[in-house]
Amino acid sequence: MKILHDIHTHNLFSSCCTDYTASTDAYLQKEAALGMRLFGLSNHIWDERVKGMSYWYRTQTIARAEEAKNAFAHAPAGLRVLFGAETEYYACRDLLGMSEEGAAHFDYLLVPHSHLHMRNEVMWEFPEVIEARGAIRERLRAAFPELSDKQVTAMAAALKEPDLLPLVPELRTEAHAYIVKAMTDSFLSLMENAAFRKICGRLPVSVAHPFSPCGVPHAEKNDYLKLLTDDVLTDCFSRAAALGVAMEINISAVREVNPDLSDNQMIRIFTRAKEAGCRFTFGTDSHSVKGLELISFGGEIAQALGLGRSDLSELVADAVEL
Repeated sequence: MKILHDIHTHNLFSSCCTDYTASTDAYLQKEAALGMRLFGLSNHIWDERVKGMSYWYRTQTIARAEEAKNAFAHAPAGLRVLFGAETEYYACRDLLGMSEEGAAHFDYLLVPHSHLHMRNEVMWEFPEVIEARGAIRERLRAAFPELSDKQVTAMAAALKEPDLLPLVPELRTEAHAYIVKAMTDSFLSLMENAAFRKICGRLPVSVAHPFSPCGVPHAEKNDYLKLLTDDVLTDCFSRAAALGVAMEINISAVREVNPDLSDNQMIRIFTRAKEAGCRFTFGTDSHSVKGLELISFGGEIAQALGLGRSDLSELVADAVEL
């Protein structure tokens, strides 16, 4: 199967894109040159109707993202274009960054559950780090009695996990197990989130890079994923299938684990998803014009999984070549 769609892409409307040439028009022209049939733009977006966004999302709102649609009118012939979004799910607060009203602006949504680098939003810090932060807060309170509790808390919160780890004499928590459990819990809580379930009934939804632990060194990801049991994966994916939620085969995430698919835990994970009845979409997660070329790896993944057209979401099923 040749994959002729890519619905996970970020251009200059996402703050994490550093390719200054990555305009919407440049993406459209590149996709046409690659012979693609379907292109979806899915910048990072937090619905401004939903309170609780982090500082990072302050400029990545629906109103700003819609500016990218201006170039859609000039899409090359033969290329279908969709306006999507990768929103956010803060598992620590069970908060989805998209309302039902906001979702109506889009053709589809990608919702991640594995942005584990977003500590205390998607995943809680290690317990030892929380203890160290508390100790720093008490020392600041003693040293600066003139400051309010709010000010002291803000100062302690400004320290990132890498700043505090040197103050932890011993990390008693087993990191691999802690991270994998956080990722599993976030998936399960997303499936039960009320706002998410409402949106799933309104438009196509894919889970972005499922079970890809963002923030973990690439060389270690395969070892982390081995801790996910088949029973846990089947439970997670069965819940998603019941909601009609697709799983995204994120090509960047698969290659990060291991370009050799014969020793890549993501293939096992997607096999469990297929067996549970989930359908799939493909995306490069590209943050550059050149990154769109990664879609050529999609056929190899599809072959490893034994995918047919019926295994794909209806949104993208026509954008393949058998």
